[in-house]
Amino acid sequence: MLDLIKSVVDYAYDNIPLYRKLYQKKPDINSLEDFKNLPYLRISDLCANAITDSISDIDEIIYILPAIENKSIFPLSKLESTYDRDVRYSVFYYLLKQTDIKEGSIFAVITDAKHAYYCGEIVNNLLFYKYQTSMFFLRDHTSYEMYKWIDRIKPDCLFLGTDKIIDDVTEWGIPYIFTINRYDRNLSYEKIRHYDIYAINEISWIAIRIGDSYIYPKEFFYIESDPSDDILVLTTIDNYLQPFIRYKTGDRAKIIDENQFQITYIGEH
Repeated sequence: MLDLIKSVVDYAYDNIPLYRKLYQKKPDINSLEDFKNLPYLRISDLCANAITDSISDIDEIIYILPAIENKSIFPLSKLESTYDRDVRYSVFYYLLKQTDIKEGSIFAVITDAKHAYYCGEIVNNLLFYKYQTSMFFLRDHTSYEMYKWIDRIKPDCLFLGTDKIIDDVTEWGIPYIFTINRYDRNLSYEKIRHYDIYAINEISWIAIRIGDSYIYPKEFFYIESDPSDDILVLTTIDNYLQPFIRYKTGDRAKIIDENQFQITYIGEH
């Protein structure tokens, strides 16, 4: 892990103006404690610099989500390279593999306008891994109409990308329910498994709740919490276009193990 962290820090300093400004001199990292002494990266740092100062190679960009469409407190465009896209797909597949859903399961995704971007990306990932998937907009249907449509498809799994949990969704007869950033809800019952995905707009999905803890792939992320306020601090290990190094999120967490944490509060996303 230390070698991976050192590699991304060295690369960021050598290739990204924002990190040269943030660190002042090239960090000498010989331990995780050295790494934890680096200053935090914050949204304000990104806002105070031109987008070209926070990326390594503008010619590598293949995907831009304009800030006006991002609908989050992250006020900048979301950028990706082909490699970053492949990493995002790999992370999503890792999260799915932590569950006990079967290959070939049928998915239905329900979203609203606020979460349409994330849910659209979820659909893309599910289709990429050959899961039959349908997507519905809650604003177009009542809860009962939505249930009737879902009942026609008879999915094995339901993704709820909505601000509000549909009141009677646990009565729809769907054995697997996925939510996004609903750490404070548990929809698991005798015949229902509930999995919650932790995600932030500026990076993407990161972890999935299994039992009481969120599990994440440590080959892609290093996660810590600020001891002064328990704010979750995130480092992307394998992102070289726009790396987030010791990025201080607005969420609070308790570190459980080297790839597990518990969310205690989620801020605005």
